[in-house]
Amino acid sequence: MQDVACRLAARVDAPTLSALAIQVFLGTYADDGVGPAVAREAHELLSPAAFDAALADPSCTVVVAERDGRLLGFAQVAFPSRHALVPHENAVELVRLYVQERFTRRGIGRALLERAEEEAVVRGAATLWLSAWAPNARALAFYERCGYAYAGASTYRYRDDVHATRVYAKRLPAEKP
Repeated sequence: MQDVACRLAARVDAPTLSALAIQVFLGTYADDGVGPAVAREAHELLSPAAFDAALADPSCTVVVAERDGRLLGFAQVAFPSRHALVPHENAVELVRLYVQERFTRRGIGRALLERAEEEAVVRGAATLWLSAWAPNARALAFYERCGYAYAGASTYRYRDDVHATRVYAKRLPAEKP
């Protein structure tokens, strides 16, 4: 979309990021209704306070896609971050890549991912890895189309809940001088 711009998020974006994240999270993970565990996870991990803390943390970068001052999606990257299935040094994690459903399939996710990769390279990362929910076939296919290689099966744990995930990784180019 021509009228969509990507930029680094600022702390003032925390409430808007929270609302967008909760909307996408529930649309993805609560397809059979909102249960207590999903609600608790959304409110704890995606609250305005959680985003404010992430945006204040120098080991986190959030890139947003916006149009006319309204957020359409975001990518959150954690520096550095290791996973047993990703043995590369200088690895960073794509913690979240969320795009509002009505704006999917328009290149926004790819633009956010490319900008996240650029930010990772600037900060010295050699590999960007991510963990995607195993039943989310659309996301898995997207990452494969974007050059991410399947590294193996894993799990995501939140309190007593355990979810099957797939880990993907991509070697990043060296920063240009």
